[in-house]
Amino acid sequence: MSKELILKIFEEHKGEFVITVDDKVMRLIAVGDDGYDYCWVYWDGRDTYWHSCVGSFIVLKNKIDENDYNNLIRMAKLNHYDQADIYNPKTEEHKKINLIMVERVKQEFSTPKEEGSEYITELCWKIN
Repeated sequence: MSKELILKIFEEHKGEFVITVDDKVMRLIAVGDDGYDYCWVYWDGRDTYWHSCVGSFIVLKNKIDENDYNNLIRMAKLNHYDQADIYNPKTEEHKKINLIMVERVKQEFSTPKEEGSEYITELCWKIN
């Protein structure tokens, strides 16, 4: 698959929940280059996972019941480390703490873990 096609597919589905090649539901957040191959970069709410773009993913948005997809979004907003509403903060103090944590998480994952790897798109933290 060409880089242009990979980037086009990413633009169409960035931030969406998909089923990965290893049958996990995760968010598509970036495209990376590991030095050997272009990779889909997924987020499970706690960590990133890189899978070769040779493999595909199954799109869920507009393919499953809208209420079910919205439930995935609701659960992610309450449980994913990159979301300001994680743990459903009740006080202004807790909301501020969450925002600090979210920024730290985003900064931590702004650089790929593997040496020689790089993101070729911006990370998409917005859930779509």
